[in-house]
Amino acid sequence: MNENELDKQIDTISSLIQDLFDISAVYRQNQDIVFSLNRRLTDHNRALKLLQERLKTAGYRFRISVQDDITLLSINPKRHLVIPKTNIILFCLTLFSVYFVPVFLRNLTAVLAQITIPPDMTISFLDEMRMLVTISPLAFKNTLLDLSHGAGIEFTLAMISILFVHEMGHFVASRRRNIITTWPYFIPAPNIIGTFGAIIKSKSPFYNRRDLIEVGAAGPIAGWIVAVFWLLYGLSQSSYLPPSAFSLKDLSFSLDGESILMQLSTLTFIGQAPAGFYYKLTEAAFAGWVGLLVTAINLLPIGQLDGGHILYGLVRRRQHVLGLIAMGGLFLLGFQSQMWWFFAAFGLIFGVKHPPTIDDSRPLPKPAFYMGIAAIIIMILSFTPVPFR
Repeated sequence: MNENELDKQIDTISSLIQDLFDISAVYRQNQDIVFSLNRRLTDHNRALKLLQERLKTAGYRFRISVQDDITLLSINPKRHLVIPKTNIILFCLTLFSVYFVPVFLRNLTAVLAQITIPPDMTISFLDEMRMLVTISPLAFKNTLLDLSHGAGIEFTLAMISILFVHEMGHFVASRRRNIITTWPYFIPAPNIIGTFGAIIKSKSPFYNRRDLIEVGAAGPIAGWIVAVFWLLYGLSQSSYLPPSAFSLKDLSFSLDGESILMQLSTLTFIGQAPAGFYYKLTEAAFAGWVGLLVTAINLLPIGQLDGGHILYGLVRRRQHVLGLIAMGGLFLLGFQSQMWWFFAAFGLIFGVKHPPTIDDSRPLPKPAFYMGIAAIIIMILSFTPVPFR
């Protein structure tokens, strides 16, 4: 390793240390770099724990020894990036749930709709559970039949690619700016898309507003591009039909309450549906629609959502005011689609206000500014006022 490379490695590692410890000396020992650290935080054990988690997540191999008030960190500057088993297992489980659960739920709904219940008959919650247990074997059998005919494959490829590219956009941008984050944690779920998405945990602070915008916007922009591709591809294979032509398992929708982009794309690729007709979506189009919805939700200007990061990077403390306005809008939209009350509650629980970066006063470069504006435009085009009624 030459002197320039060594200096770059020292700067990179120092940025992971300096908010926790004061660096009093740095020297080279064989292949390792040794940092002599002085206490900065009053809770020394907590600082050590945070440093160890950060360096381990970043892929460094290191040793720490404490001598009186001096902490010595000996670290191999070459990273060893290994994906943890937990992340791999969760990804595999999510891959299965996205493939199997949506098809199963459509079959379960179809079987349930064929059951005739007298209008004067009262059904208790326990009766409903018994009914679901009774019809589940038939729904499971029909699901296996559908899967054998290719159902679920297109949706799974589309949905997983959208989520994966979104999260890796965050991950790559974080590593580029030396913000240490975990690998994505994918979350399987028993819902109509088979997942609650994915999350990445940050192990180091944001140093300035440029980094905040780049990391916050990279994921939504990258995932949105993939979602638009799947949406347009799926719409090119979709059509509109009369209600009588739909089965109980078909994906149908109208343009009422849809996003600007969804309306323009549907009218361009399929055309205006005649009165009384509905659009029949392919699995790819539905996944693209979900991708737009999820992207817009992530870009809401609330607290720790991607939109909160981006807006704080653009307008700093005025983000709080705009976040409160967005919360009020979600509350009103909740009367049309109750899912928005869930996200309003999310904002109340986790906070609308975004914390400052280490150096808020650093000027914002134009590329970061334009990236933030692009993300806001994407949110406006993709926001779906009434996704579910």
